[in-house]
Amino acid sequence: MELCDRDYNSSSNYSTSTLLLVSVRYRDVHCYPALVICIYGVITNVINIIVLTKPSMRNSINCILTGIAVADMITMSSSIPFTYYYYIMDEEAKLTSLPWLTFLAVHMNLTLISHTSSLWLGVIMAVMRYFFVRPTARGAKTLESRSTIIVIIATFLGTVLLIIPNCLATEVVPCHNNETGKTNWHLKVPSFGQNDGNVLHTVNFFIYAVMGKIIPCTLITFFGGLLLHTLKVANKRTRRLKGENATSNTNSQTRRTTVMLLAIIALYIISELPQSILILLCIFVDGFFREVYALLGDFIDLLALINSATNFITYIAMSTQYRNTLLDISCACVHRTTCRKCGHTSALQSTKYSKTPPAPV
Repeated sequence: MELCDRDYNSSSNYSTSTLLLVSVRYRDVHCYPALVICIYGVITNVINIIVLTKPSMRNSINCILTGIAVADMITMSSSIPFTYYYYIMDEEAKLTSLPWLTFLAVHMNLTLISHTSSLWLGVIMAVMRYFFVRPTARGAKTLESRSTIIVIIATFLGTVLLIIPNCLATEVVPCHNNETGKTNWHLKVPSFGQNDGNVLHTVNFFIYAVMGKIIPCTLITFFGGLLLHTLKVANKRTRRLKGENATSNTNSQTRRTTVMLLAIIALYIISELPQSILILLCIFVDGFFREVYALLGDFIDLLALINSATNFITYIAMSTQYRNTLLDISCACVHRTTCRKCGHTSALQSTKYSKTPPAPV
């Protein structure tokens, strides 16, 4: 059994700097916005799943958005107990509790899987939408819902394979504390961005950095740019044809949906691209992880949580069909509750859960 390192993960390992001071000050309050965002995000993502899986909302893009909602809900559900453990729980209890350390190991890998899956699903959504609306796509087709579900499952399974090296490099080990005479527990994690000579850690770092961040961020930025360009071209064409009633309701719906998806893509880029750049700097700049990246950890986590919780607001603000479907569901729930209280259960049979036609792509 090894001896506990008193300075392990301690901020005293870092040189004094403005960034360090800001990081330490923010760490004291990080748990409050994190918990609020996580609880809000879990609730709203459950609502997203309920609305997007209604018969009137079923199409390939909404299947992808449902997959994203599931991934984000997993991330935020796991982050609630993690925030309590890491920022609120007593320090001694942290070190002596094997169940909590085991949870921490599971949380780290589970959220890597869910968050990376969400990012890759965002890439797939951008690619699918571009090939659907691109100017050369005459009679454009998209995947059927069943095929899209297979793609979503394959994305989650592929991400699990991607994170396996990280799982293998994560270990909970006992260590003896000479000061208290107790056995503490220590979580060994991959030495991200550090040259410690461990081949597994090095392989894990490059796999996650390249496949989990850099490539998907590059792809979603690229196809997001193509989508934006395509939308501008379509708007110019519409202005040229203005007055000829050439723009159908279907084209208007397609354009509105594309704008909403562009907003979602922009949120991904805002939250993920800075982290990808920082990871690149960790690779090429010696000591960057220790002196900069590690100190920005809480801010990076908060940005990722915000991204996972904002899709509900985007849907409400930009999708008429989402609002109508949510309103129908809410009215149905209120009607059901009222009927139960009044004893008129037969009236429930006349309740319609959706007044909207099947969702266009």
